Amino acid sequence: MAQFPGRLWLLALGLAVTLRLSRAGLPVIRLNDQAGPILEGSNVTLECLSDEGGEDLSEFTFQKFSKWLHSWISLDKGSRLHCWFYDVTVSRDNGRLLLAINDVQYWHSGPYRCASSNATSNASVSDVLDLKMEYLRGVHISRANSWCGTMEKTIRVQEGQDVKLLCSADSSQTPLFEWTREGDDWILPSNTLNLSKVNREQAGTYTCRAQHPTLAQLVKSKSVLLLVDGPERSFSLESLMSLSTPMLALSVALPAVLLLLLIMVLAVLVPRRRAAAAKKKAAQQEAGQRTPIYKGSLESVPSVVGDTHPLVM
Repeated sequence: MAQFPGRLWLLALGLAVTLRLSRAGLPVIRLNDQAGPILEGSNVTLECLSDEGGEDLSEFTFQKFSKWLHSWISLDKGSRLHCWFYDVTVSRDNGRLLLAINDVQYWHSGPYRCASSNATSNASVSDVLDLKMEYLRGVHISRANSWCGTMEKTIRVQEGQDVKLLCSADSSQTPLFEWTREGDDWILPSNTLNLSKVNREQAGTYTCRAQHPTLAQLVKSKSVLLLVDGPERSFSLESLMSLSTPMLALSVALPAVLLLLLIMVLAVLVPRRRAAAAKKKAAQQEAGQRTPIYKGSLESVPSVVGDTHPLVM
């Protein structure tokens, strides 16, 4: 029984050594020299370290999780998917393992980790670093219930129509929108601009401004020129029914009378013209039987006989 504490002590010592060895070389990934959020177009450097300090990192590599392949992709130069997917540079400088991303874009965002190239357990894999990038790209203006999508710089409408403009932007976070009109001091804090039954006084340049919700320096805007034309004069049933009784009768009777006169004129002129044409044709045929043909005329018949008398057909 006296030997039991000694065996227990040896067992505890062996367990401690085992845990110590299992934790040796645990990789750590970090973001170097980055103050504040990562903006689109900036340069980013990730570094893989060992929690033991001075650990050989030759067997470690950077990996990025691919949403399309649903797996971790090695970013070392030996990988076929390096650069083709992420356009990054992995280097080993004086024992340091670095990952450089120049001109960072949205496809660079996502989870990264540092892992042993022959990793067989989680002890050889670092925690995940989720690289996030903030951006605000171009602003787009479209007209509601329109199939053509975004509009040009000018929109032309008829006076009395309703106009509904929608503003959108490509952003890492939902931006803040506001509408203004050139020459006015009002501001509409919305991505939608509604103009009911517009008139010519509402024509002008309207601007949509989009701002990142947390980064005031990320601001984009776009303007559109609204032109309002006069109302179209169109014939409709409503306009017809709004007329008084005499005017209604006149508007119905006048076209009918004009149509009737046109039919009568055609009915008289067409037969007369046909009769005149037939009479003229008959006269030409009758005159052609009595007209003499003289030698030397355009209608003469070539002959070797020197007659001076006319020939009658």
